[in-house]
Amino acid sequence: MSIDLKRKMRGWHRWLGLITSIQLLLWTLSGLFFTVPDITDVRGEQYRLNQDNLTEALKPNNLIPVNRIISNSNALLEKNFEVILRKRADAWVYQIKSDERKTEIFNAFNSKPLASISLSEAIWIVKNKTTLNPTGVDLINEPKIGSEYRGRDLPLFRVRVEEPKSGVVYIDPITGDIVAIRTTLWRAWDFLWSLHIMDYRERDDFSHWLIRIFAALSVLTVVSGIVLWIISSRLKNK
Repeated sequence: MSIDLKRKMRGWHRWLGLITSIQLLLWTLSGLFFTVPDITDVRGEQYRLNQDNLTEALKPNNLIPVNRIISNSNALLEKNFEVILRKRADAWVYQIKSDERKTEIFNAFNSKPLASISLSEAIWIVKNKTTLNPTGVDLINEPKIGSEYRGRDLPLFRVRVEEPKSGVVYIDPITGDIVAIRTTLWRAWDFLWSLHIMDYRERDDFSHWLIRIFAALSVLTVVSGIVLWIISSRLKNK
């Protein structure tokens, strides 16, 4: 190999290294961070209370027959649906889920359809289903790109808690389920995730041209470095 070609390769290697070094550093640092905290801690699972919804004694004759609930539901129009007896906040309900329609909730004792839970019920859910102390609640109706509740159906109740600082619990107003718990740790993880996949806005897409280009440039940087090392080793041996 000529000296001029070798010099050109060294120049290409330097420029490739300069272009890719920052992103390579971000990939390494974010990847290192992802290995430190337990993902269940990032998701706030440690704040949930694992309680069986059917632990309380119920008198079967007090419950409305399931057939009566189904007859009042639009889910009959669907081929596949399921009925679940559960607690929504502190009330027993039948929950009907189907493939096409939204979840429907009925009072388990009088078969009346139920709408969204109230603000006070959202507070009750956080108090009784987590170890957190709620301080306030509001309703979210508008989607926001890259938000910490992205990917969830709206509306959602957002319940703020005392500790951990800046902690938030998101609750489905129809089912009363806790769909997400967000803390500072999750936000740090989410920010580094956006740097890792180079999707700085929506933070969900890791298959786009920007990351492909930088991945290819990183490979070229490594390959060019290996080639230069081989060339230098041969010249030393000679």
